[in-house]
Amino acid sequence: MIVRAIREDENRKLRSVSSIAFSYSCDLEQAQNDKVTGEVLGAFLDDGETLTASIHPSHYESIYNGTYLPHVGIGGVASLPEYRRNGCVRAIFDELFRLAPERGWATSYLYPFSYEYYRKFGYERIMMLMSLKIPAHVLNCVERNTDAVLYQGDENQMHDILNIYHTFAEKFNLMFRRKPNFRELSRTPHKSQLYTYFTPKAYATVKINGSQLEIDELAYIDADGLRGILGFLRMFEGQVYEFIFRRLPMDSELNYIFTDYNGCEYTPHNTGMGRVILVEKLLNVNKYPNEHGHFSLKVEDCVDYNRYIFDVEYENGVAEVKKRTDGNYDVKCAAPSLSRIMYGADEFTTDKLQYMPGVEIAKTSGTESFLRAFPKKRLCLFDRF
Repeated sequence: MIVRAIREDENRKLRSVSSIAFSYSCDLEQAQNDKVTGEVLGAFLDDGETLTASIHPSHYESIYNGTYLPHVGIGGVASLPEYRRNGCVRAIFDELFRLAPERGWATSYLYPFSYEYYRKFGYERIMMLMSLKIPAHVLNCVERNTDAVLYQGDENQMHDILNIYHTFAEKFNLMFRRKPNFRELSRTPHKSQLYTYFTPKAYATVKINGSQLEIDELAYIDADGLRGILGFLRMFEGQVYEFIFRRLPMDSELNYIFTDYNGCEYTPHNTGMGRVILVEKLLNVNKYPNEHGHFSLKVEDCVDYNRYIFDVEYENGVAEVKKRTDGNYDVKCAAPSLSRIMYGADEFTTDKLQYMPGVEIAKTSGTESFLRAFPKKRLCLFDRF
C-alpha cells in the first residue's frame, strides 16, 4: 500500500471514492474536468494509482490553555467497500501522525460516524454542546434595542466581528483562530438567508425558520454585550415565537441571564472527538499551578514519539519536562483518555480515573499532582468541517 497526496488531476478517482462513501450523486465525467482543491491524502494499491481511501486534513490554529497552536482537522474520511478492513484508513492516519511534528500539529479534531472506530486512532469525545429552545417571553429579562447592524460584506465590519469572536474564543479550549471571510459568515445574507447582526460587543448569526429564530453562533465580549445582542433579538418578536440557540457551551452564560425558565428546553449533544498529538509540546506549553508539583506520566499510544514516560516538575506556572523510555511512573494513560484529561474535559479525580479505559494509577500522590496540572477547562467549537 502506498500513501501519498492525491494529485490535482485525480479528481475523478477522489469523487469515485467519496460519492460511494458519502452516498451522493456524482458525474464522474464532469469530475474528470475539475481539479482537486486543497490537500487530500490517499491510500493506493501498490501500483500507486488505484485509490482505495482518502482523508482531507485541514490546517487550523486552535486554542490550548490560552495559546494558539497548529491543529489538524480531519474530514472527508472515505473508503471503497471492497478495500475496507484492510488498513487503508489506518495507513493514512499513520502518515498524518508522521507529518505532525514537521507541521507542528499539536492537536486534532474530527466529527465521527463512529466513536468506537476513531478511538482506535487515539481520539476521544472531549466535550458536549447544547441547544436551548426558549419561548419569546424568556427574553423579557433584557431590554429591547435596535443597536445592532446587519453585516453585508464590509471589510471594517468583518474586522469588528472577528475581534468579538477572538475575544470570546479566548475563554475556551479548542476554539479556532479565524481569518477574514470565514465561511460561517455570509457576505450576501439576503441570498443565503443567514444573517449576522453585530454590536460593538457581540454578534449573533441567525436564520428564520417559520415561527422560530435559530441562532447558529452567539459570541460576546462581556455581560453588557450579551444583554445587548439578546435585546436586539427581541425585535424579531411577533415574527417569531421561539428562539433556538445552537452549539452553546454546556456552561453558557445564558444560564445566568435568564430569570424565567418555564418552557425552556435544554438538549445536550454529542459532538466531535479530540486528540492530543504532540504530548511533549503540550506538556511544555501547559499553564501549571503556582504550587509545586511533580508527576511521571507514561503514555500508551500508537504514535511512536509519544510512547515515553514524561517526568514533569512544575511551580509558579511553568514546568520542566523530561522523558525516558522505562522505569517507574505515577500514572499511565492511553491516548484517548489522556486527550480528555489534557483538554480539561472534566474535574478529574483519582476516583474517576478508575473508570476510564487505558488508565492505571501506580502512585496516588503523583497522580493527584498530574490532575492538578490539568483542571477542568471551558470547551467549545463553532467550526464544522
